[in-house]
Amino acid sequence: MDMRRFSSAEIFAVLVSIASVTISVLGNRTQERLLAASVWPYLSFTSGNTSDDGQRQEIAISVANSGNGPARIRDFALEYDHHRVASGSDLLEQCCGVRPSRLLTSPIVGRVLRPGEAVTLLKLPIAPDVADGWHRLDKARFGFVLSACYCSTLNECWNIASDKADPVPVERCTDTPRDQQWHG
Repeated sequence: MDMRRFSSAEIFAVLVSIASVTISVLGNRTQERLLAASVWPYLSFTSGNTSDDGQRQEIAISVANSGNGPARIRDFALEYDHHRVASGSDLLEQCCGVRPSRLLTSPIVGRVLRPGEAVTLLKLPIAPDVADGWHRLDKARFGFVLSACYCSTLNECWNIASDKADPVPVERCTDTPRDQQWHG
């Protein structure tokens, strides 16, 4: 049996090799995390009762990408009184008993929001024919729950809801039937 002894130079070479591999693996993980952070989308929800310039009374509900990377919207829901509402006209009828003629809405599912971009889901200017319903909507909007599932360009996905503090990572977004998704 050959009981060869290793020289200190050979032991040192093996230790340097192990250290190099370890540093490479850790460096690669750090680079992956930096890349993910640089393209991380973060959706946020807002509502208000005056126009951006402060000149008009209008209720607007919006979703914005406050993150660093594009957000691919895969699912979106607006809930009123614990039920999904798929359109602005249905929402206003259910919450406020009004069917306005000047309601502006936008779909969101399937859109890609750039960093800093926002989409107004619903906008209702005050008008004499809808004033009572407008005021009911102004109060009711604080009880709406907006939720979305969205993905980054690296196919990392999250669920976020307006009644929760942080988005939750998910493997993938579920496919909700079209008639239950917000379509404006």
